[in-house]
Amino acid sequence: MIFDWNFTVTMVVLTAVLLGLLQDVIGAEIVMLTGLVLLVCTGVVTFDDAVKGFADKSCLAIGALYVVGLGLRSTGALETISVVMFGKPGPKTSRLRLLGPIATLSAFMNNTPLVAFFLPIFVNIARRMRISPSQLLIPLSYATILGGTCSLIGTSTNMVVATAMAKTDTAIGGGTMSFFEISPVGIPVTIIGLTFLVTFGSRLLPSRQDLVAYLETHPREYTIEMFVSPNCPLVGQTVRAGGLRDVAGLYLHRIERGEEVINAVGPDEIVRAGDLLSFSGVAGNIVDLQKIRGLVPLDHREPRGDAEVTSAGEPAIAATSRAEGDDNAASLDSLEGIAPAPVVPITHKPMPRRGRQLCEVVISSTSPLLGQSIKDTDFRRRYNSAIIAVHRSGVKLEQKIGTIVLHTGDTLLVDADEDFVHRWRQSPDFVLVSGLEDTAPVRHDRAWIAMAIFLLVLLGMSFLPENKYWNQSQIAICGAVLMLWSRCVRGNDAIRAIDLSVIVLIAASLGIGQALESSGAAHWIATKLLATCSSYGPIAVLAVVYLLTMVLSELLSNSATAALMCTLARSIAVQEEMNVRPLMIAIAVAASCAFATPIGYQTNLMVMNPGGYRFRDYIKVGLPLDFICFAVAMVVIPWAWNLK
Repeated sequence: MIFDWNFTVTMVVLTAVLLGLLQDVIGAEIVMLTGLVLLVCTGVVTFDDAVKGFADKSCLAIGALYVVGLGLRSTGALETISVVMFGKPGPKTSRLRLLGPIATLSAFMNNTPLVAFFLPIFVNIARRMRISPSQLLIPLSYATILGGTCSLIGTSTNMVVATAMAKTDTAIGGGTMSFFEISPVGIPVTIIGLTFLVTFGSRLLPSRQDLVAYLETHPREYTIEMFVSPNCPLVGQTVRAGGLRDVAGLYLHRIERGEEVINAVGPDEIVRAGDLLSFSGVAGNIVDLQKIRGLVPLDHREPRGDAEVTSAGEPAIAATSRAEGDDNAASLDSLEGIAPAPVVPITHKPMPRRGRQLCEVVISSTSPLLGQSIKDTDFRRRYNSAIIAVHRSGVKLEQKIGTIVLHTGDTLLVDADEDFVHRWRQSPDFVLVSGLEDTAPVRHDRAWIAMAIFLLVLLGMSFLPENKYWNQSQIAICGAVLMLWSRCVRGNDAIRAIDLSVIVLIAASLGIGQALESSGAAHWIATKLLATCSSYGPIAVLAVVYLLTMVLSELLSNSATAALMCTLARSIAVQEEMNVRPLMIAIAVAASCAFATPIGYQTNLMVMNPGGYRFRDYIKVGLPLDFICFAVAMVVIPWAWNLK
């Protein structure tokens, strides 16, 4: 009776949760958490079991990986990794060019850190390709899942199956699972799956309008002047090769080089040290410009008499950096004695970024700044911040920023400290004051530290065997702590970097999965379905084992499903006089290839919010991919392994 009660309640709650996720009325994490609370209140799951998910190793690891990923972004290391792996993607870049390397890495490395690290890279690539991130993030998750089926260490699920196979009697096909034993089926599944994703599957993906797309269709266009420092990697490259033609929402309309002014900037124009680049574009894309090492906004204050060149004949860019504490100073010191070629007289001063964020302010009708040019406002002293760019609705501002006379309603993009918004929100000087996210200055001098920590975490989580001293969560947490101690990440930023909705979603899904197991619902479904197919021969049994594993993996954790199904596979092999090996290979592939729900794999949950996905998006793209993988497996497995 108790079993019947638990079974019935579990199935009702599971159905309600799935319907709630399909409706997309409230957030997925709220739906899952509500389902878990109902199971606790009805006694199906104890409170202790329900909250175990929040202390689960996977949740802790993902939270720590968000911090490690922030370290890569805040130091510019992420951009370096992106360029090395994918070059400089543009609108015509093949999606296979992006997904192929990810699937290859996933065959040898853990899926979760791969998605955590490459998620922001793919968001930036989507902007370069001028498409919505929703077009790339589900394929990112699916590519890592597919690649994980190609080797023993590709996923933790494979390791669960390998452990079960090693404990199985060799008389029915048990024994050690070799490193590439799963490859004969995993490689075809990956190749055909990726082909689907980059062809027909790409048409099924949603094209949700994100903030960047909104700004491009409702532009608030700024004018900004950027100074090319001698240590800038763009020096000596053409405008096209440097990627300045590929930054979505930005237009390079002028280059000022000493006394020479280039108004019609061609794609083959060479960028030189000391150049002043004038851009027009939206605020979010201007932030991308500032992440390029050695490209800094111009200081619009009136130059002092000897600001152009020091007494030693040194360009003012280096002198200013040392005097004002610019982050580029160390890099410039390392280039001492190396003169850019050709030498351009440097008559402008870069503005060292002292603040921690960018803010937008709108000039009020009572502002003391009205009627003054920007260089005369003394904005830096007055507000402890600096004007980077200017927007004036309905007017294209062609003149140099420093000479712009401020009007009521002008919107200024300013480099400010953390307290700027709080200090000036109620000021009569401005109508509106708001901060922009993710605009802290990039610490390029610490990029190599962040890269080293990233590699240690990735390799440790992928190859270091778990024991009583080390596990994946500990490695990820150690990486996050190293990012904090090395000052690649600040404490407050680290807390904000963790996406709590993802953590809650994963933890709640683990609790509901626990209910399916403890109530006997999962075991009951498995045994009933397998009993009906045994009379149809070994191919039918193999197909049902695969499909059942796939369906359960959409609802339970992959490892739990694999463990449950391996136990059943041993019983089936004895009863039907079958070889257990192909059954367990099918379980390994099916437990991973569960694409039709976001809760089927934790990487699917990780891309859900950044991609703006809904539950039905996974069904639309993932269900066809589920059956494609099933069809490939049903052809390859009987051919590669003897069923009897």
